[in-house]
Amino acid sequence: MSLHLLINGIPLQAYKWEEEQSDQYMLTINVKLTRKEYRKLDKIRECSAKNGEGFHVMIADYVRPMRFGKIIYSDHGDFVKWRATLVEKDKTKELKKFYGKQEKEDLADTVIKLKRANEKLLSLLQDKGILTSGEAKEAGLEDETDLVADEADLFQVEDIDFYLDGTDNKQSGVH
Repeated sequence: MSLHLLINGIPLQAYKWEEEQSDQYMLTINVKLTRKEYRKLDKIRECSAKNGEGFHVMIADYVRPMRFGKIIYSDHGDFVKWRATLVEKDKTKELKKFYGKQEKEDLADTVIKLKRANEKLLSLLQDKGILTSGEAKEAGLEDETDLVADEADLFQVEDIDFYLDGTDNKQSGVH
């Protein structure tokens, strides 16, 4: 038995899945993908992380706005096995985004100002010989990457079907 679904129009057939309904609906699926399907889904993941937008998932005849949670994949040459947790997009966040837009912009400005101040301070300390490049790296002050809100966790493992969850050392409870 398999579960048929569409993610933004990409047809998928999950050979294992688990549904959970607590505060939000969550669906964890295991699918076998072609390289082309994997690239399409990875683009959706990247776009979703960058702009904070969700995507549409059709399960049976019901469409749900969702976002990615944890994604685990394993490369098998001609195909990729992919386990993704899909989380129903919380509509209250959209309301908060609407009402809290100014707060968000103020926070973004503050983060930019702090980042610039840290870069100037790091440069000043290195110019004066107080802090070496190695010490800056060790302290995590160099090679900063841009932080993206709502970025989905993405992990590669040897084979998703035999991946043990680090929290309980048990094989996945997915069907």
